[in-house]
Amino acid sequence: MTHLRPPRRPGHRRSTATASVLLLPLAVTALTACSDDGDTAAPPVASPAATASGARCATKPIVPETEAADAAGQPAASGAYTLDKGAVKAPRKQTFTAARADRSAILVSGSGQLSTYDSKVTKNGGASSLAAAGGHGVNAAVLARDGGLLDLSGGLYYTTGKGSSGVAATGKDARATMSGGGVNTQGASSHGVLASYGGVLDLTYVQIVTMGAQSAPVATGPGGGEVTVSGGTMTSAGCGSPGVHTSGDVSLSGTLFDLANSEAFTLEAGGSLSLKNVRANAAAGGVVLRGDGRTSYAMDDGALLATDGDLFSVRGSTADVELKGGAEVKTKSGALLRVKELADATFRADDEKLTGDVLVSAGSTADLELTGSTKLDGRVKRASLTLSGGARWSVAGASSLSGLSFGDGSGSGGVAKKIARMIDGNGYAVTYDPASSPQLDGRSYRLKGGGTLKPA
Repeated sequence: MTHLRPPRRPGHRRSTATASVLLLPLAVTALTACSDDGDTAAPPVASPAATASGARCATKPIVPETEAADAAGQPAASGAYTLDKGAVKAPRKQTFTAARADRSAILVSGSGQLSTYDSKVTKNGGASSLAAAGGHGVNAAVLARDGGLLDLSGGLYYTTGKGSSGVAATGKDARATMSGGGVNTQGASSHGVLASYGGVLDLTYVQIVTMGAQSAPVATGPGGGEVTVSGGTMTSAGCGSPGVHTSGDVSLSGTLFDLANSEAFTLEAGGSLSLKNVRANAAAGGVVLRGDGRTSYAMDDGALLATDGDLFSVRGSTADVELKGGAEVKTKSGALLRVKELADATFRADDEKLTGDVLVSAGSTADLELTGSTKLDGRVKRASLTLSGGARWSVAGASSLSGLSFGDGSGSGGVAKKIARMIDGNGYAVTYDPASSPQLDGRSYRLKGGGTLKPA
């Protein structure tokens, strides 16, 4: 076991910093703008509605870092308090601080195991390399790497400066467990928690607030990671700061998200996100699934509510989206599903009420599979549609299907009855590709409520 520079107590600064962590969640929803240039100051113009399509507030992709690494394959890191072997239980309410660039307040690695209880951890100062900070957690307030284990019970974790995440676990067998407590990050590119290159995080009833641009409350990658979150609240104010930004595996249950200037969730290639009874309110869209690779999003119960922007945006990815359990998904403007940039999407909904258009750009594909009591109210452009059970489609505008089928494999006679029961035309014309719709026998059909279904 090695201790470097024992932590110092910051004196009366403690009460002030603690108060800011506790009060920020009450005020953050009033923030409507911020800069994406690396500063935390907000310009006086812009609003949540303006961020949906503005590149200024776009979430930057996760990319592997290319900084020089040490013999273990990671950039060098240091800590004001370090532990590389043995198990240590810190005294209750112990204070840890660090102010130098690239130095964490706590660094645990190797066979080190550290437990804290109601500790106060403060990290001031920015990172010299944002790639090393976002890729390997360098400059995080608390860092577990290459086998290090952290058990954090309660406490407050506060950071300022660029590239200064709250708690990070990076490298094989690195793990951090948090129960209760709060994380507050002020600078740009400063995630609440970060798992990368195989690191694992387990959070239970943790409150996270991020204020800077490109600062997701929960982030994984590059190199993948695993995060499990139960309960808690997650809030971000910065541009391009979704509630979760992942190229790894994230599982959420019973968690609340409030995102003032970003989409709710962003999945990069290789990322998966599973939600159970999670509620997210976002200013600039719902879920973005992107990158040259596979992504998956599964939502059971809960709500996804967007002030502006598309609910599901698939860009260049092979994406799987699944909704069930009466999940509520709504946007005030934008599409239900938009697929573009040579993407391939599969969208499944069981017992859902869906409103919005499904729009597929040329060169991309989408398969809609609606089952149970699902009802879709919207246009469909260039997507394939399968209706099963009691599913229904209420056509909300001229539509074109790349394929139409019914799940039980009925012949043409049964199909006519199903069309009458499952599709409300509302006076609009719908075309379909006969080669991809063998059950329809290339015929034309009158739709309930007016309108026609005919081969393209």
